[in-house]
Amino acid sequence: MKYTESKYANDDAGQSESQKDWSDYYEATKQGPPRPLLVSALKHVTNKNRAIDIGSGALNDTRYLLGQGFDVVSIDKNPTMEQEAVDKQNEKLHTFMTKFEDFNFPENEYDLASAMYSLPFIDPIHFNYVLAKIKSSLKKGGIFCGQFFGVHDEWSTNQKMTFHTKDQLKVMFEDFSIISFEEEEIDKETATGKMKHWHVFHVIARK
Repeated sequence: MKYTESKYANDDAGQSESQKDWSDYYEATKQGPPRPLLVSALKHVTNKNRAIDIGSGALNDTRYLLGQGFDVVSIDKNPTMEQEAVDKQNEKLHTFMTKFEDFNFPENEYDLASAMYSLPFIDPIHFNYVLAKIKSSLKKGGIFCGQFFGVHDEWSTNQKMTFHTKDQLKVMFEDFSIISFEEEEIDKETATGKMKHWHVFHVIARK
């Protein structure tokens, strides 16, 4: 199955991290369905109690997780997330407007950690720290799902983003049981219609 969905990736974000870039992206994608990789990952979640949506944007995936019965923590650095949540008050929804490296990930807390197209935008300085905290925040048996950009991706010259080889990712998840690991390299449009060369790894893994 191919999981790259161009409408979920911000074409401007590869070159710029301005608030306008991200706000335009959220506006273009906020009516979209949940990401296919997340839907596939849920088939492997044993307990649907607590989930974290890392880079929740306009809350598309968060709303899906709430509908599946999860108590959801949603984190994103753009205020669009909290604006989207204003009229959708739910005692099971907990939003935090923060950078990933500043969020206090609790240990052994979540049954599911979802990071849809968000982790590559972490500065390499912080990447290993953030991923370690995400992994530790999962309960034993919990599921991680997310994307990583490969070294052939068109944006790989951006030194503020993080890119990986297949071997590097295999090592990063050697302490997890890999459920699905798919590599995809394709030319495809982004959210606002610009053509881009993608190199993406789609990962579902169990702690």
